[in-house]
Amino acid sequence: MWRRVREIILQDVNNENEIKMYAVILRMNLLAMFLYYVIVLASALVASRQGAGIVAALGAAVCVGLLYDTYQNKTRFVAFTFNISITLLVLLYALMYGNQTYIYNFLYIQIVLLYAVDYLSAKKKVVCVALLVAFRLWLFYHIEKSGVVYAIGLHESVFWQVLHIITTCTMLVTIVSISTQDFREMQEKLVSYNQKLKNIASNDPLTGLRNRRSAMEYIGEKVRKYQAGDCSALTIAIGDIDFFKRINDTYGHNYGDVVLKTLADLFRSFMEGKGQAARWGGEEFLFIFYNINGDEASCMLSELRQSIRHMEFRMGADLIKITMTFGVAEYDLRNSTDTTINEADQKLYTGKEKGRDIIIY
Repeated sequence: MWRRVREIILQDVNNENEIKMYAVILRMNLLAMFLYYVIVLASALVASRQGAGIVAALGAAVCVGLLYDTYQNKTRFVAFTFNISITLLVLLYALMYGNQTYIYNFLYIQIVLLYAVDYLSAKKKVVCVALLVAFRLWLFYHIEKSGVVYAIGLHESVFWQVLHIITTCTMLVTIVSISTQDFREMQEKLVSYNQKLKNIASNDPLTGLRNRRSAMEYIGEKVRKYQAGDCSALTIAIGDIDFFKRINDTYGHNYGDVVLKTLADLFRSFMEGKGQAARWGGEEFLFIFYNINGDEASCMLSELRQSIRHMEFRMGADLIKITMTFGVAEYDLRNSTDTTINEADQKLYTGKEKGRDIIIY
């Protein structure tokens, strides 16, 4: 049941020009005020105070009507009418019971609502706040001078103070919690969106591996650690799929994409704990081995090369196998990263000239 009530309260507005958060804030506060009026009505009936009871009954009816209007795309109207009703409540109950009931706390709720349910310009908000402050000062002075309708004792004064403190604190917490929750949701969406943009900018869309720019950033990061003595070795390798153009020309780019994505999954798993793999361009892949020297990287790539040779790809009615050629270069402080990458690239082409399906270090 509570879940259903919660769904009703949090129901979105139908009008694209209305804001859900505003409607939810008003609904929660209208429910709080409705409960307040019910308690006040019961108190008035017990104390046989007809005037107070009529005000409470009318206030409860207004809350019900305004609550209904929040589902009819009338949020702006509800906000305005709700604030007017609170002003009248403060006026009437202050005249009836005096200044010692904390009824003025509702004026502070109005000020918060002016900014939380943001339908007015900054200038109008300042004017409204000034009017509320002036109204509060005038009413206090008027009551002190003219007296009240119902004289209340200490116990009843405490009752009103407790009721008004609890009600206004509940409304204040509701406004702040809903407003901040909406802000947190927007922040989470923004963080998620920024992460997606970062992934799009950093990853190759087909394979999901790092792209060239991201790979260079990763290399730069590891080079700095190497230069600081936090890394014992850094090796870069470039691998190229042998005769990949033939696959695209014979079977089409869709089959070629399947090969690239399948190999990317293998490379991602293979490089776990060793460094990073990236799509360097076309059918070329870059491998960055961290804390692994050239000899060790070459041995590891030999195992990878064997795994690739044992892979089979179904291309229509044909079953084909592929191979890869690798060039390997170990980074050294005497050379730049570009020099190391070019060295690996040159060794790759040497491997191509020597018949492919080979590792050159």
